[in-house]
Amino acid sequence: MKAGALRCIQKSKSVLGEGPLWDAREGVLYWIDVLKPEIHRHNPATGKNNRWMMPSSVGAIGLVDHNRLIVALEHQGICIFDPKTGGVHPFCDPLAVSSAPDVPGRFNDGAVDAKGNFWVGWLSHSREQPGRLFGISPAGQVKTILADPVAPNGLGWSPDSRRFYFTDSHINTIWSYDCDPVSGTLSNRAVLARQERRFGIFDGLSVDAEGNIWTALYGGGAVVCLSPEGEELARIELPVRLVTSCAFGGPQLKQLMITTAVRDQSEADLVSQPLAGSVFSATLPCAGSCENTFPYL
Repeated sequence: MKAGALRCIQKSKSVLGEGPLWDAREGVLYWIDVLKPEIHRHNPATGKNNRWMMPSSVGAIGLVDHNRLIVALEHQGICIFDPKTGGVHPFCDPLAVSSAPDVPGRFNDGAVDAKGNFWVGWLSHSREQPGRLFGISPAGQVKTILADPVAPNGLGWSPDSRRFYFTDSHINTIWSYDCDPVSGTLSNRAVLARQERRFGIFDGLSVDAEGNIWTALYGGGAVVCLSPEGEELARIELPVRLVTSCAFGGPQLKQLMITTAVRDQSEADLVSQPLAGSVFSATLPCAGSCENTFPYL
């Protein structure tokens, strides 16, 4: 499998660019800067860009009915964001109804499943306590799906929703689970991929329509494509080291949108990587799938 030419579609200096999310309803790409904290929107047809400041660190976003977003904020919990008004409306707080450690932390990466539930990770700032993976229903019910990941990160499902892939960046491992497509219950955990951190830390991921897993390598300057058995099928090299996440977008969902960061880079690093923190796009021979929507009234 070979990717087409890589393009920079939005020059930026995102401190920690993350969470690319294609909204096919409007033909726009959303992404976040976790630490500024901001939500960005780019319209490739017009070249127009928008950004909104958030009240605290923003760890994940997902699509909501009526062109809104579900947003995970460090101090406000799970909220509904309306880009038309800029309003942020509280929805639920997983930390108030779960057994998560009572220590400082923030949300990190999330996605909406085929049933309309929002899955979102949470990690402690110190990484000395296990984080959590929460599932949040459209009714606001919260359940703890996983209670052992230290640094929950990229997550996604196979096209039939029967496999779930989930990254714990602390141990640089992507796990593969059997997933009940109705209940969301996980079982039979197995290692999909694991490598030394010096080759890049597994970060955000996306699953294509053929079931292959595309994952960013933070510090590795690349996105790699893995088969459901963990075999590397393709690699996209980027002109920056801190590659954070990827998602499919564009009219035919054949553009892989890739976010990057400048966090903790030296002045020399920034000189040698002038596009660090920008958003890139690569054309692929395979397509992704439309993002699921959280059905909030």
